Amino acid sequence: MRILQVNTFAAKVGGAEIYMHHLIDELRARGHQVGLFASDPNEERRTADECVVQRPEWSGDSLIGDKAVVAAWKDFADEFQPELIHVHNLHTFPVYFVQALAEVGVPILQTVHDFGLLCPNSWCVWPDGRVCEGGAGQKCFEHGCESNYPYDGRVVLSVRLRYEAVRRAIDHFVAPSYFLAEKMGEHGFQPSEGLPLWVDESAADKLPDPRPERAPNRVLFVGRLVREKGVEFLVRAWPKVLAKVPNAELWIAGDGPELEPLRELAGKLGLNPEETLRGRVPHEQVAELMATATCLVLPSIWCENSPLTTYESYLMGLPLVASDIAGLPERVVEGELGLLARPRDPDHLAERIVELLSDRELQKRLQAGCLAAVPKYSKQIHMEKLLGIYERMTTDEVLLAKRQPIDVDVLAGANALFQRFGELERWAQDMQKHIHYLEGKPADAPLATGPGQGGLKGKLKRMLKPR
Repeated sequence: MRILQVNTFAAKVGGAEIYMHHLIDELRARGHQVGLFASDPNEERRTADECVVQRPEWSGDSLIGDKAVVAAWKDFADEFQPELIHVHNLHTFPVYFVQALAEVGVPILQTVHDFGLLCPNSWCVWPDGRVCEGGAGQKCFEHGCESNYPYDGRVVLSVRLRYEAVRRAIDHFVAPSYFLAEKMGEHGFQPSEGLPLWVDESAADKLPDPRPERAPNRVLFVGRLVREKGVEFLVRAWPKVLAKVPNAELWIAGDGPELEPLRELAGKLGLNPEETLRGRVPHEQVAELMATATCLVLPSIWCENSPLTTYESYLMGLPLVASDIAGLPERVVEGELGLLARPRDPDHLAERIVELLSDRELQKRLQAGCLAAVPKYSKQIHMEKLLGIYERMTTDEVLLAKRQPIDVDVLAGANALFQRFGELERWAQDMQKHIHYLEGKPADAPLATGPGQGGLKGKLKRMLKPR
């Protein structure tokens, strides 16, 4: 089968990209012809099986239309001649790109890796911590969700237009968590079904032989240090853990915009920031960290879907303590694979960590449960289900007839508005630089950070990067 994989980013910048590249390798190993269409902010590549277009991570001008990307897609799709298109993230591709996907005239499947189709900042959580029903629109402003990650009217409108376009143009949806699959179905993304990821058993090959011994009271977090991961609440919980388990260790492995604020917080709480926050760890060393830890903590405060770290924990026999939110309870089954804690509650999180550290029999039971879960999430099971979906879609003679037209008139109006806004934005920034020059300020002095200005744009770029 000729299968064309599509994703916003080509590089392995997040879990969605890592999964996609593993999938491409597996499909090729099974004899399928697989192509990739994606983007990269720094380079452009083109081969018979790959087209990577160079474009910014985020540009307000091209949220709706980008003629260069659409033209590159049409040229590559015409050359590759796919029998099926498998889409992953579409975060910063223009909404018109969805129309271009449909025009190829073959079945389209999307793996929905996060809540970005339902929420402008992908959290799908209100500022008070309650899970939102999803769907970009008026409520995004009513509930003040800009406090999670900032956005402006352009972002909300573009997410809504992409939401409407995807519902009409894409034929089938899968999500790594049943929670997200059900949420997508409620919004009319039909059919939508859960398809968990697989455990990459090759990760165990990275461990030394014999395996390192597990530390008795070492608690681990691995991941990008961004607000939505809730690491702040783990740091706040730690003095309460030490009060009950004085020899406990907290290792936080990761980098990101929250690293320095977390180091400052750790110092204020009497912790040693250098021992606690260890910075970025190469992915090939993560397996060894997991093999020597007592438990892994996922203190997320947003709607997590199906983090790769949970599957890696199964392989390492590493129990989890995770927030009871969105897709996490599916991956961290209470009393089987780990323990669940209330999101944003450092007291309850500390209680659950102490409970696990203080009970060796519980640790052994959860370790055994994690190892027993590995066969349930095998690559073979995942591929059989996915290839079954491919087969059903490519043999369904009426599938394409079920599609609904996309309102290109609305897209054209929004695109013209966004481009004019971009022109005004650049003019304002140029004027502000000129004012800085006249006032004798450095050329690189910060520009205004109101909606649509440079500071917000930087935050939006971080917001829209895959997690």
